[in-house]
Amino acid sequence: MKPFALIWAVLLLPCLSQGQSNRSTAFKPGIALIAHAGTAGFGINIDKSLSRHFALRIGANKFTYTGTLTSGNDTDELQIGFNYTINLLSFNALLDYYPFKQTGFRVTAGAFYNLNQVTFLGKPTKDVRFNDVVFTIDQIGIVEGKADFPRIAPYVGIGWGHPFMRSRVKLLADVGFFYQQSPGIKLVTTGMLAPSGDQGPVIENNLKPLKYYPLISIGLSYTIRFTRY
Repeated sequence: MKPFALIWAVLLLPCLSQGQSNRSTAFKPGIALIAHAGTAGFGINIDKSLSRHFALRIGANKFTYTGTLTSGNDTDELQIGFNYTINLLSFNALLDYYPFKQTGFRVTAGAFYNLNQVTFLGKPTKDVRFNDVVFTIDQIGIVEGKADFPRIAPYVGIGWGHPFMRSRVKLLADVGFFYQQSPGIKLVTTGMLAPSGDQGPVIENNLKPLKYYPLISIGLSYTIRFTRY
């Protein structure tokens, strides 16, 4: 009898393995909580499974960065030092499509409510001497500005990681871009720099490459599973 038992075991093993594989990759609907970081800032998302192939993500992203930069060289007559702040703040509604049953690859489309903003304040780093006349920093004036973007920014991208398959905890990655258009520039200038207050359109034109904002993010999800819809 032992040889027959061995033969049956060999014949049934592929079927059992296939069944275990199917159970391990089975779709399990639920809600996933996602924490991520990337070029849109640090974010929190709630991901709701709609079916095996579709899921809806809603979330928020935020990050603030401050820095300084200087125009020209130390040997220049007039050198402007800028303090700037980049405020990243956005809210997203994204639809994920998983075309394959056994992988976490997805295609994503949706939109961001874009509150990203850049502010800056520039003033001379030193007094300026011209024809034996010294102009102080206050006399030269300041340049103060703000860059805002249109509120609605469509998004397309791809990603990897299916929160509703296999383990509850999952590593996720996204790559794409949202179209935030060119920013609108507002300038306030004083003193001798006042005539440069009409340079807003020039700055807007120089910032046109920012209208396609790249989005790269990596995150972790934790899924709360449903027994049924």
